[in-house]
Amino acid sequence: MEEDVPDLKENIDPESLAYWFFRLNGFLTIINFVVHPDIGTRQRTDVDILACRFPHRKELLINPMKDYDIFEKEKEKIYVAIAEVKTQRCKLNGPWTKPHSQNMQRVLRAIGVIPVSQIDHAAFQIYENGYYEISDTLITLICVGSQKNKDLLRKYPRVPQLTWDIVLAFIYERFKAYAAQKASHPQWDESGKKLWDAAFRCTTIEEFTEMINVTSIIDY
Repeated sequence: MEEDVPDLKENIDPESLAYWFFRLNGFLTIINFVVHPDIGTRQRTDVDILACRFPHRKELLINPMKDYDIFEKEKEKIYVAIAEVKTQRCKLNGPWTKPHSQNMQRVLRAIGVIPVSQIDHAAFQIYENGYYEISDTLITLICVGSQKNKDLLRKYPRVPQLTWDIVLAFIYERFKAYAAQKASHPQWDESGKKLWDAAFRCTTIEEFTEMINVTSIIDY
């Protein structure tokens, strides 16, 4: 009689995994940021992850942690990410590609990082190009998923597309390189603890990537 082989995979919700990637890169994050209506009770839409990183961010006084390259490059600007997270291929939902809905204006007003007088112009730029940039602030859409979307890349070449292998490799390397600093984490949520435990059950990035199963009941 064959014995059941235990399933060693760890199931992680995609938004939780993306949250930990942004968090470990020094972003202040909100998951499922709701865009409320001006009239009525039904919400307009929600942002999978709304995240903000400040330009002088450095974690640790000695040997500061190095963040992901595209974030490290922004040394002078507040970096605001409006992230769309998918289990499968990177994609942008309708609320972020249809100007007539004015959802971007609502998000920008709620964030409050630019003056009200600039919001319509900024929203137009984000709908057209996927990002808005001024002297001290960068507001950009970011897509996270299992693979890059070539059509999206052609339409929005400046919008970062982060695949799960990139996200997992960063998390694994951060935990391994700073194991002593990250070891005490009783306040972490279940997903963070799962990722930590999985990282130290694995000896390579490849093993870690294989162990983490990105799964969601709903993937719009």
